[in-house]
Amino acid sequence: MDVALAGFLLSGCVPLHKEAAPMMSTAEYQTRPPLEGSLFPSDQAVLSDEAIKRILSSKLELPEKARVAVMKFPMGEDTAGRYYGYYYWRQEEYVKTQQEYSDALSTTLLASKRIAEVTPLPSLMTPRQASVPVLREAAVRMQADLLLVFRVTGDAYYKYTIFAKDKVKVYSTCEAVLLDVRTGLVPFTKIITREKLAVKEPNDLDLIETMRRAEKNASLESLKAVADDLVGFLGSLPIKSG
Repeated sequence: MDVALAGFLLSGCVPLHKEAAPMMSTAEYQTRPPLEGSLFPSDQAVLSDEAIKRILSSKLELPEKARVAVMKFPMGEDTAGRYYGYYYWRQEEYVKTQQEYSDALSTTLLASKRIAEVTPLPSLMTPRQASVPVLREAAVRMQADLLLVFRVTGDAYYKYTIFAKDKVKVYSTCEAVLLDVRTGLVPFTKIITREKLAVKEPNDLDLIETMRRAEKNASLESLKAVADDLVGFLGSLPIKSG
């Protein structure tokens, strides 16, 4: 009996593991009555079912010519100071790099016929723990139609070689969220990652400087790619009727 059972299992005729079908795809589940709203009391305290139903059944019309406020989401000190030291905000190169990010984003966005103006949202108008309602109110005070919040993060890896130049590979990710100030809806989000391979140059003081240069280039590419996608998104929308 034991020999027969072992031969049966090893023959491959019967799988030892079979994945269960998702519950929502079963015939029994499909016969249940559909839910029209949330039955959780805590959900109603945040947003009523009637409001959710209206939001999901309505359309969002963006202005023909929008004034866009732009905010860079604050980064942690450990991230910002990785290449520029503890007092990174006092470093000239750090300040210039942030300005390059801002200029690249504004130049790309202003290529859109749907954007009339791009204005930075000053950090002093928002607390450190920013929330959507707070950011929306800050954009309203600037009379902006749209608020673009973005964040650029990166990581670097290096390979030390004895008889060749040291190499670094950098990954930079740009996340962006577009908020419609009038409605509080988010019509556009994007996450794009770019990578750069750099070799230590003779004028680089150390490998940290090589990493810093590579990450800057990768960050600019990811930022421009996100801005290009946003311009394409706005260009695909119909002009507001009336």
